[in-house]
Amino acid sequence: MAGLHLGHSAAEIAIMKQIADMVQRSADGALLANEEGTVVLWNKAAEHLMGFRAGEVLGRPCHDVIRGMTLSGHPLCSSSCAVGQRLGCGGGVRNFDIRTRTKTGKTLWLNVSSLPVPSRKKDRFLFVHLFRDISKQAKIRQLVQELQSVLSVPDERPAPGATLSIASASSSDNLPDVPATFPLSRREREVLQHLALGERTARIADVLCISSATVRNHVQHICDKLGAHSRLEALAIAFHRGTPFA
Repeated sequence: MAGLHLGHSAAEIAIMKQIADMVQRSADGALLANEEGTVVLWNKAAEHLMGFRAGEVLGRPCHDVIRGMTLSGHPLCSSSCAVGQRLGCGGGVRNFDIRTRTKTGKTLWLNVSSLPVPSRKKDRFLFVHLFRDISKQAKIRQLVQELQSVLSVPDERPAPGATLSIASASSSDNLPDVPATFPLSRREREVLQHLALGERTARIADVLCISSATVRNHVQHICDKLGAHSRLEALAIAFHRGTPFA
């Protein structure tokens, strides 16, 4: 922060020290950039997330450090970054998600919150980026989207209302395996397996000889136990390698 103190008043220096202290104590990764978008502060949480030490980052352009892309892989950070330009003029921006890489090349998804900070230059602002790891959520989101795509494509499964023998529907040859480490009851596992086949509540109730209300209760218990917010997210967790229960 020494470079920020040059030519600043005692009051300005005190404010800068207060901001620097808050940034350093943040549990989120954080950087402070000056009016030119150059990184002047990089906290310990940022070092842990990104793998770069402060000495490797300070003095470099923010866009060259973060190297953000959209979640779909399109470039986001650049020397003409719209976010940096808006913050530099004192404007606010909504928090946003980016995809980047750590020092070792590992893909990382981050959620970023930003805040303009008044500077001694008229109508020019420094800015703070606070960022946290959302890799798990982003992967789940991608899996849910993939599942939605698969389940929305017509296939050889019978149309709603079509005749299908219970013996065929419940055959172990047709049902996907649920990891043994999952904290689910036998009935919950059966319901989850039939959900994976794209079957709806009424169909599962018919196959398992239980009521639709009981199926919905089992689905809710499955979601609660797996930490999912929807059936599709439960499927993404259950049938994705690297599940936290594995």
